[in-house]
Amino acid sequence: MRATKFALALLTACFTLNASAEMTAAQYKKWAHADNDSIYAAYITGTINALGWANGDLVSQNRPPLFCPPEKLALGNQTVYPMLDAFFANHPGISDDFPVGLAILRALQGAFPCATSAGAGTGEKRKK
Repeated sequence: MRATKFALALLTACFTLNASAEMTAAQYKKWAHADNDSIYAAYITGTINALGWANGDLVSQNRPPLFCPPEKLALGNQTVYPMLDAFFANHPGISDDFPVGLAILRALQGAFPCATSAGAGTGEKRKK
């Protein structure tokens, strides 16, 4: 029993040392959203959901949102994958350890900028 607990603790420690809390650009590029049942797809989904919650909370506090998608657009992996692909294609110098969560935010901000006045939250483009 003691040996089993020790082996389990050792195994857990080994995985913990190599664990990373963030998905990186290199991991995204390698995985390339080919498997929608993978941990990577779940990471993308969780990040999209978290950014959506943050956006909603900002709006509820009458603060400017992070990005302004059209109200009837459901943001999900299949919407965000092409945006991420374009983001990385348009920024070839980004390091391999660039966090994908930040890339998702930047891609959403680029695709759905907020209006500077009336229309914020409706998907209208920023006025220049």
